[in-house]
Amino acid sequence: MPTKLLTLSLISDITSRINSHEDLDTLLSEIMGITRDVLQTEGSSLLLYDKENDQLVFNTTSGLKEESLAHLTVPRGKGIAGMVLETLKPEIVNDAANDSRIFKAIDKKVGYVTRNLICVPMVAQGEVQGVLEAVNSVDNRDFNQTDIKILRYLSNLAAIAVKNRLLIDNLNLRANELNCLFQISQALANIQSSDEFMDLAVKTISEVLQVDRVCLNFEKIEKRGLPRSKSKGFSDQIQDEDVVGLLFNDKSDWMFKGFKVITANSPQGMQLTHKGLFQHSMILFPILKNKEWLGSLVVSDKTSRTRFDEMDIRILRTLTNQVGEAYTALQVKIQSERLKNIDRDMQVAAMIQKHSLPIIPKQYSLLEFDTYYQASREIGGDFYDMVVHGKDEVSVIIADVSGKGTPAALFMEFSKTVLQQEVSKTTSTSEALFNANQILQDKSGFLMFVTAMLVRINMTKKELTYSSAGHNLQIIYRKKHHKIQHLSGKGQPMGIGKCEFSEHTVSYLPGDLLVLYTDGVTEAMNLKEELFSEERLESVILSHINDPPEVIRQAILQKVSEFVGEAEPHDDLSLFIIRLN
Repeated sequence: MPTKLLTLSLISDITSRINSHEDLDTLLSEIMGITRDVLQTEGSSLLLYDKENDQLVFNTTSGLKEESLAHLTVPRGKGIAGMVLETLKPEIVNDAANDSRIFKAIDKKVGYVTRNLICVPMVAQGEVQGVLEAVNSVDNRDFNQTDIKILRYLSNLAAIAVKNRLLIDNLNLRANELNCLFQISQALANIQSSDEFMDLAVKTISEVLQVDRVCLNFEKIEKRGLPRSKSKGFSDQIQDEDVVGLLFNDKSDWMFKGFKVITANSPQGMQLTHKGLFQHSMILFPILKNKEWLGSLVVSDKTSRTRFDEMDIRILRTLTNQVGEAYTALQVKIQSERLKNIDRDMQVAAMIQKHSLPIIPKQYSLLEFDTYYQASREIGGDFYDMVVHGKDEVSVIIADVSGKGTPAALFMEFSKTVLQQEVSKTTSTSEALFNANQILQDKSGFLMFVTAMLVRINMTKKELTYSSAGHNLQIIYRKKHHKIQHLSGKGQPMGIGKCEFSEHTVSYLPGDLLVLYTDGVTEAMNLKEELFSEERLESVILSHINDPPEVIRQAILQKVSEFVGEAEPHDDLSLFIIRLN
């Protein structure tokens, strides 16, 4: 039976079927079915690349012994699939029985006989996603170069689909984490007692992770009045000394890794299962303060009966850090009434925001950069970012979230993640803002909004393409005419409602200067309630126009500081200065 011809109609149908699935497992199953159908084979396999362990993992199969193959691994360079991972070149084997390169351990393990196979790499945007195999032609025909071309086409579609789906999954993962943090931080703000805190922590962890059993335990108690532990689903046996010893006798080996997973078939797991503490899998997290053990979080048995995955670990790690911080704050609150007004939301958000802003290099290719950010309170809602598209093209972003304090900081982090992902996926600044706006409305639940200016810089064409989401006027200095112009565009702040964003392209010459800023600069206020203003900002820029971006930034901040004097800052202040060479 010949291979199907890739007609325009078939290509359109394949593309539509691949792009119609949001769930990764369903998407991969669809790719397998398409591969078998087009190449007319008994089976097909998609092996995803596990970068951490440098190996391939059987993720999805079709027509083969799926259960036996699930999660089997193939090392780099081992067998045909491992060779394709190593060389990134396609391989054909038409006499598998006499080919020494065949990884016969796989066939032996699953009880399957491979007669012939064809295997190609899956690569998207320079990143290896895995390999795609078709096994055993149904009519015993030999695979040929035409099959290679067809399977390469399918693998390219699959690689792009897998990469995009993983990007979306990572974005959703981050959104879920931030929503979880926001829920807890809001709840902690209203807690009046330590009992209420323990109840809330256990309840939230149980609901967010969807697990049957949770135990939160603290060992370092400096004042009476704080409960030592709280659990759900566990019997009192979890507090027995022999069980505690079994759980934590090796804590020094893993506590600084941050977690430990115990499976039911491990020696430790079998003893704990026998005691009725869990059935499938258990995960332990230390609660640390300044590297000192305060207590532990024990979670077991997801209601779905699946294993704990990376998303669970990341959420639990963040929750554990947050619980430790909150519990320490409660201890301090009992010891001293002077600290009763400490805002625990602020602590959590400050921890997140500490590492949220990217480190922008002083120079990238032909461009020179300098950035600055200062929150009006301990945490704020301004942010900037840079996305590298290639050696000659980057996007720069500056944005301002509505509101102040913890909600603004959390929404800032969420908005930054969404914008970064969308800017990376399209060449259009208006499309990036449009897509980001939709996600912020659908996913955030914060009832907040964000203004932003997005500028894509093409150093080869010497062009700036930009769009604005309700952001204030931005500044571009034209060296040739010694004149300042403004960048603005049609578009409302993101997160309010559906909106179209205009897109503009302007040319620049070497020596021109781009100054992006938030209104915390121009609306800085002195004791007379006068504003610093755009005119003062432009005057400072012109007086230092030939200086490096760092010097210009220092001059702006000095003038703003002199103008404000003893007045308290009322808004966050951010600068992103780019010398266009």
